[in-house]
Amino acid sequence: MYRSIPIGNKLCHKRNEERRFEAHREKLRTMKPTIDTTEPKALRFDHIRNNLKREQMLEERYGEIDRENRILLQKMSDIMRNPSFSLSGQMGNDPSKNPALTRGGPVSLNKDFRKKELLRITHENQKILNRIQKAQPMYNHVKWEEDHQKQQRLLRNCCEYPLVLRSTLPEAAIGDKALDIGVGDGKLADYSKKSGEGEDLRYVLKEGKKIGEAYYLVEMATDGRTLTISAYDGDTQKTLELLVNEKNHRKLYRECNGDYGILASRLHVEKDRLMLLENRPMPSASAKSLNAEDMVKKGNLEVNVGEDGHANVNTLG
Repeated sequence: MYRSIPIGNKLCHKRNEERRFEAHREKLRTMKPTIDTTEPKALRFDHIRNNLKREQMLEERYGEIDRENRILLQKMSDIMRNPSFSLSGQMGNDPSKNPALTRGGPVSLNKDFRKKELLRITHENQKILNRIQKAQPMYNHVKWEEDHQKQQRLLRNCCEYPLVLRSTLPEAAIGDKALDIGVGDGKLADYSKKSGEGEDLRYVLKEGKKIGEAYYLVEMATDGRTLTISAYDGDTQKTLELLVNEKNHRKLYRECNGDYGILASRLHVEKDRLMLLENRPMPSASAKSLNAEDMVKKGNLEVNVGEDGHANVNTLG
């Protein structure tokens, strides 16, 4: 249990505590340090405050600099007043005989040597330039072109399927202008233009087609065996390709009765892949079963346009 210190009189005790507190505060105000931090008395001497030796060394250095500057200035003045080099003792004072008096300077002692050295360097540079201009190139672009053509022939020979690369598409956008090229009406066109990738590759169809929600420029080309189908989207600048082997090509040709326009209507795009629909009903029409090699021979195709706008292809002979 806390108990306070017993006192006789509260007022006297309070007065006594205040007196002791004031005495304590007075001691704190008049407190002095035990360490002397004042300036030492030795610093009051002039020979300690001022470094006379250093000032003397600086004055001597400045004096030496001034003396050298005066000597240099005197030499420059003498050079400006008098010629720096004179051959008057040997050639006299005639300016025509003494070039130094005419130019105001000495005659070069190595002028001929420098002139010969400059001529030698010029001749060597000229020889190097002639060698560079007459040098034959190490690379022959004609041989490169021949090697490229040879590699292309070897590549076509070793491929299992005909070599079909991405063809160059027309710059015109897909629309009414694209349909005016004569192959957008559903007719089967017999193009004599060769694609460049294969010697016998011919286009059998070119038309604008709406596949899904987008319009494509559909191209079909064949070499008599395989069928290459490409669809170009002008909005996204993408080309989708589909390669049909010889067996399926013959089957599709019989199903479509030789009408590649009907085959184009079976195209479908799924996840940026070009596909052919199998279960779509095809129109029934009589057509002869032809060999795939015979349907692209030059002059052996006959195109008949029906009332429905589709083209029927028959072979002649």
